Amino acid sequence: MIYIKRWIDYYEDLFQPEMNQKEFFESLLDTFEQPAKFLSVECGPANLSLELSKKYDVTVTDQYQEFVKVVNTKIVENGAHINVHNLNPIDISRFLPKKTFNIVTCLNYRLIFLKDRELAKKFMWDARILLAEGGYLVLDLINFAKYDFSDTKIELPVRKCDRATLYSSLIKNTEEASYHLFQHVVTTEGKMIDEVKDEPVTPISLETFKSAANTMGFSSIEFYSDYNKTPYSLDSEKIICVLKV
Repeated sequence: MIYIKRWIDYYEDLFQPEMNQKEFFESLLDTFEQPAKFLSVECGPANLSLELSKKYDVTVTDQYQEFVKVVNTKIVENGAHINVHNLNPIDISRFLPKKTFNIVTCLNYRLIFLKDRELAKKFMWDARILLAEGGYLVLDLINFAKYDFSDTKIELPVRKCDRATLYSSLIKNTEEASYHLFQHVVTTEGKMIDEVKDEPVTPISLETFKSAANTMGFSSIEFYSDYNKTPYSLDSEKIICVLKV
């Protein structure tokens, strides 16, 4: 995810909170003793977290200093109370309190940037360690089941905002059986910002995810297509994964 330095201004518009997302998390957070504790890992510009911080105890982390700076600026501008940490997602259990959070999230498919499945599983396990009893791990993933991985190139869903459009594709390295992400932004003025090239990513299948979650002892596993809790289907563009301790 090297791109943020060049299109961080567009990232916030391209990855706005989704319809019913705030209400989805509030419905979970309100079931806990208040103020419930919410942790967003790889938070980006943290628009959702900023809204939730008006009512809940919010902590955010991101491995990129650029996003941490954006979040700290917003905290000052809005008078918000958010704990902010510049952390790699695989280090969260080293520096954050265990058995503390009611919800841990990693949204906007940032989980695939952990390079390989073992690191993704480590993150899931570390998140479970941080969750209090009855807490939830909520992950927002691309539904890779709808794509044909026999193809050498897979076009991912396009994201649009008023100022720009984000195009993404996965290229398969058949010799290494690995996948690499290519992304570019085209602004409404026609300027192309092409900075994500050959970035290793880890497409995670639903079967792999289920197996890992069961091994880690989550008490329930639910999958949705959106934050309105539409049941998951093979044609869904994304998967909202809700794992309960």
